[in-house]
Amino acid sequence: MLARRTRLLIGVPAGLLAGLAGLSVFLVVRNRPDREAPRIPGLGGPVTVALDDRGVPTVTAASTLDAVRVQGYLTARERMFQLELMRRMAGGELAELFGSAALEIDREHRTYGFSRVAAEAVPLLPSSERAHLEALADGINAFLRSHDGRAGLEFTLLRATPRPWTAADSLRVLLLMYEDLTTPWKTEVAAERLNAAPPQLRAFLVRHATRTDPLLVPDAEPPAFPPLPDLGGLKLAAALADPAAGEGELELHGSNNWAISGALTKSGRPIVANDPHLSIEMPGVWFPIRFSIRGHLVEGVTIPGMPGIVIGRNEGMAWAFTNLMADLADLYREEIVGGKAVRGGGAEPVVSRIETIAVRGGEADRWEVRETTHGPLVTRNLALKWTALDPRNLRLPTAELMLTADRAAFDRAFDGFWGPSQNVVWASADGHIGWRATGLLPIRRPGTDGSVPYDGRDPENDWRGYVPTEQLPRVVDPPEGYLVTANQRTVGSSFPHVVATDWGGPDRASRIRELIAAAKAEGRKLDREAVEAIQMDTVSLPLRDFIPLVREWLPKELAAAFAAWDGRAAETSREFLVARAIRRTFRENALAAWRVRGLRRFMDEEPWLELAAAPDDAFRRAGLGPKDLFVKRAVAEALSGLERRYGKDRSRWQWAEINRLAVHHPLGRVPGLAWLLDPPGAPQSGSTTSVKASSPTYGQSMRFIVDWGDPSATTLVIPFGVSGHLWSAHRTDELKWWLHGDPGGAATRFARPPAGDPLVFR
Repeated sequence: MLARRTRLLIGVPAGLLAGLAGLSVFLVVRNRPDREAPRIPGLGGPVTVALDDRGVPTVTAASTLDAVRVQGYLTARERMFQLELMRRMAGGELAELFGSAALEIDREHRTYGFSRVAAEAVPLLPSSERAHLEALADGINAFLRSHDGRAGLEFTLLRATPRPWTAADSLRVLLLMYEDLTTPWKTEVAAERLNAAPPQLRAFLVRHATRTDPLLVPDAEPPAFPPLPDLGGLKLAAALADPAAGEGELELHGSNNWAISGALTKSGRPIVANDPHLSIEMPGVWFPIRFSIRGHLVEGVTIPGMPGIVIGRNEGMAWAFTNLMADLADLYREEIVGGKAVRGGGAEPVVSRIETIAVRGGEADRWEVRETTHGPLVTRNLALKWTALDPRNLRLPTAELMLTADRAAFDRAFDGFWGPSQNVVWASADGHIGWRATGLLPIRRPGTDGSVPYDGRDPENDWRGYVPTEQLPRVVDPPEGYLVTANQRTVGSSFPHVVATDWGGPDRASRIRELIAAAKAEGRKLDREAVEAIQMDTVSLPLRDFIPLVREWLPKELAAAFAAWDGRAAETSREFLVARAIRRTFRENALAAWRVRGLRRFMDEEPWLELAAAPDDAFRRAGLGPKDLFVKRAVAEALSGLERRYGKDRSRWQWAEINRLAVHHPLGRVPGLAWLLDPPGAPQSGSTTSVKASSPTYGQSMRFIVDWGDPSATTLVIPFGVSGHLWSAHRTDELKWWLHGDPGGAATRFARPPAGDPLVFR
């Protein structure tokens, strides 16, 4: 959530470096977590906190509000600088800390108007949700009051003091999650550019379905799939060759989750698993915590700044999330005449606001943001309509969800979870498994899907409300005995509303299903260890299927090596490194021949497999020339690029050369601070198309497994550790298990004995 945006924060003012002069062991130790338990206003009774050997707290409280107050304190104790950065990022206030290097990020968030949306949403919240946000703020602010000048080393280096936390700040954090998961407008601009391409080419490249989608809601009728384009010598539109469009494949910020019925498990009880794929950050996206509230257990992960458990389990239900990939935003092309936007036969005023951004070490940045009734103008004359920008749509019921232990109450609670839209896969203690969609889905003009900008002049293009959440699709106890989502197309055309037009590819979901189905066919019952092995699986189905289609054009030595390759992205795999390079060059060369630039799609693998399988005459008709020459060129260019980067000795090439963990602390890009603040790097297996999703800065942001046969043996691991503090014993103590797995389950077991005397808050 933070990592991919703070990459721009390089030109930090020299004042930060000056702070290094005062750096000492004293400062580091002074800012590390202590064992204080100050008074937290509003507590209704004593709250006990037991910390285990990983620093994970178990909070015992008589009420949810008291538990959340202490959650706020504990989060601030370990992650206050992370909290500060998130609320500043959402509010467009980073330049105040980092100078002009942060202006691009700030301008984007000021355009969206997140701070205004969050502030206006607070009084509109249900009273219970507002109370939980205020309770969380009570705890965070109790930490700030009791640790004046000791909130974190980063504040000392920046010579900054965090202001008190508010309920609106928590909604800012929620809006950052919306942004991470539901802002497709830049891809819609690129998709509209493809309108200039021949229709056959556009249909071939822009898929809304694949032949292997593991659907949970079926299609009304099988979708049609376009053939390889026959361009017949047609001259392609020069408008496609837009160097400003950008290039490259889209890295999916996805997730895996699945549930397996007791009929397929060793324990005879259901198992649920989850590994959300997000940016890998220091500190991490998730904060693990356990609660005992009025004697009822709930454990899982929170997002710092948000109350309650987001993903986890209680005594009756275990639940897991993946992004539904729902399209919750549309662009409207506005015609603005004389300061008014044309609407049908009339016009409406365009509202302007002046944003002023404080810039450290420089003059304030003042600029104008214009808005229509569709939303802010985000680029040129395109206005953004987005569920996140309506204060009435913000809901944060995570604290209420924690204790919904029966299935009916669980479903009702998730009807109130309005976004970002998720696939919720669950397993119940009484032996059932299920899936449901969540969130507010816009109802669009019939016959349209929002995949390209609408004409803002036509009122018929406006949304017609939202699909009632109680009508969202759901499945309980499917006959095959398992449910899998991995951002693939889950909802077919029998559902009467558009959910998405650019789902994730089916490959990770298909591989998980393949492994579960194989165990079922062999009569092999699954347990926690087997489920973790699936989470750690590194096979890339797209590359496994691609290489046989081009193998005859490989050098003999490589062709022989690929004969036994099963698509695994092992750390030491030369084959995966080569296969990935060839497939990417193959794609780039085809797009260059078609003069298509800036194509970024999640659902991107199937066209290239079809092209690789096509005969020579199809290549020629598609304007790509003889297949033999096209593929040979792609292979030669890919290998040449690898030789330039890794040397001519191919026997020394390894996938880990590219796939090393390379995560920066938010201040780690400042010259001279990386050695101090950045976490360790490490070679990784897996890839962005494997179940074990990984790249240098992206991957499994946590792994979570619940077997209802022994729920006390639930396991959870995060990439680094609970603490964000330098030299804390819990800053990177989980890295080994996150990288390599924990087959026995002992090292990542969630329920652990206390490692010292408890803290008692009053």
